[in-house]
Amino acid sequence: MAEPETADLTEFHSHFDHVDTDSALLQRYEIDGHTPQGALRVNTIGDIERAQSAAMRQDFAVIATGGRTMLGLGMPPRRYDLALDLSGLDQVVDYEPNDFTISVQAGMTLAALQRTLASNGQFLPLDHPRFEQATVGGICAVGRGGLRRNALGGPRDWLIGMRMVTADGTAIKGGGKVVKNVSGYDLPKLFAGSLGTLGVIAEVTFKLRPQPASDQVVALHADSFEQALAASRAAATAAPFLNGCVALSERAAARAASQGADILDDRPALVLRASGLESAANEVLASALAAARSAGLEGEESRTPAIVETWQAIADLELGTPAAQVRLRIGLPPGNLERACSLVDELVPEVNSRVAAGDSGLLFLETATVDAETIRELRNRLGPLQGRLTIESAPLELKRAADVWGPPGPGVRLMNRVKEQFDPNGILNPGRYVDGI
Repeated sequence: MAEPETADLTEFHSHFDHVDTDSALLQRYEIDGHTPQGALRVNTIGDIERAQSAAMRQDFAVIATGGRTMLGLGMPPRRYDLALDLSGLDQVVDYEPNDFTISVQAGMTLAALQRTLASNGQFLPLDHPRFEQATVGGICAVGRGGLRRNALGGPRDWLIGMRMVTADGTAIKGGGKVVKNVSGYDLPKLFAGSLGTLGVIAEVTFKLRPQPASDQVVALHADSFEQALAASRAAATAAPFLNGCVALSERAAARAASQGADILDDRPALVLRASGLESAANEVLASALAAARSAGLEGEESRTPAIVETWQAIADLELGTPAAQVRLRIGLPPGNLERACSLVDELVPEVNSRVAAGDSGLLFLETATVDAETIRELRNRLGPLQGRLTIESAPLELKRAADVWGPPGPGVRLMNRVKEQFDPNGILNPGRYVDGI
């Protein structure tokens, strides 16, 4: 069905007294030049059910939002009538410290969740940029690990239950509230990483971990990013139980320093993190530092008691790309990182910022000088290295010319069949996911 020039929100106004239609307010929900006709801030799962039921009847395209930290991820939407704002769903539903599980509404921020858990000496092992703003529902919808994914994994690794609302307003659930209950366990994993294209995540249940007795961050400065990267690979190989192992280019380090990483300055650097029992963390760091020095890093070690602030400043680099520039995310086996960087140097000579996780093979690049043909060539040549390139942030022209996700792969037929089962009319986040899902 063709998109109307102006969506008729009469039915939403009849059910809800808080539908925003002011153009200035709607700009906060803009995605790649597309602004919705209205925004609805929901406060209960029942609100989501009623909103989706009305959207289905009127064939309105709906995009669920939370902290809006990663609205730029994905292709431009085919259509966009209603922003469904879940930030009002921010409460703890059930918390069992003795069972190490918690159920929270999808609009709770990761920072608020961690503060709640800290009162009982627990935490959720997730690493995500802008955690004061990012919501757990959005983190699960994106569904991937951050710079510490080698040590922590991603949302799927900690999810044990989920409540969702499908496109037609039907509430469903999967998993349970205790770790041993695995009934319907695959449903949460299916929705995690689906970018809101299968349903609206309303509530999530996580398994937890105790806070470590010791958590340490150490930085060593390098003469170049290449030297820092080589040292990160040596450190990761020598100390496989590191909790973080990141190489930063000069500009990345300077930006992290300006955002609160007080152990960094405007020089390339290797940043290591280890946690656990103090003796074990000390041993891991000693092995990693010895390997890094053998790889050529010299000078004094910089340490800080501001662990969370320092690491968050580094994690936040992922979302700090200027609007006119392009952010590329490359994932590949960590042993292929250095060859991948050589390819980048050959094809994209003017890279402004680089961040690499030497233990997991994750590489972030920022540049203003890449075009669609270069992206295609880089993807082709990363293939033998088992690398996958995603355009995380870019001007609209490049997104349209180069497909941010790249070739969909052999699983795309199954993905489309799943989409048809959960959202047959294609009203949830239409066109933004792999293969236009």
